[in-house]
Amino acid sequence: MFMALRTILTIAWLLSTGGDPLFNLLPADGCPPGWQRHGQERLFTGAALYQHINGGAELYHQFGFDRLVVQDYAGDAHEARVEIYKMNDPAGAAAVFVEITKGMTRQAVYGTTCVLDDYQILFLRQAYCVSVSTYESQPETLAALAALATKIDTALIDLGR
Repeated sequence: MFMALRTILTIAWLLSTGGDPLFNLLPADGCPPGWQRHGQERLFTGAALYQHINGGAELYHQFGFDRLVVQDYAGDAHEARVEIYKMNDPAGAAAVFVEITKGMTRQAVYGTTCVLDDYQILFLRQAYCVSVSTYESQPETLAALAALATKIDTALIDLGR
């Protein structure tokens, strides 16, 4: 009942404001140079998260999922995906991050902590868990992931001020 009411209120708020502020965290075309948004940004709230990550949505809901924005990017023949998960509070975001990065080496390159590998950058900042990923491990694609992650992290820092 609460989730349904919250979803209805979120949709009403979106319609009244013309869009979700999470969209403002997504890098614009040209970040990195030569890369463009590919397709429409997507917003998932409440139970709609199961449409995006059916097998993993329960974890996010367990720790206070608020909403998710997803945007694909493309440059030449390369592609990347950005997912920004907004949780209800920083503690919930931290709990999700610990779960999804179990056994991985954490670093301090992006956000307050991050995990880097040849296909993704996962990072945590405030009440946000961010994933920037690709299906290929090429130098130009990894550079694009880094540029996208840097832009999002800067936007989150600015949001917190």
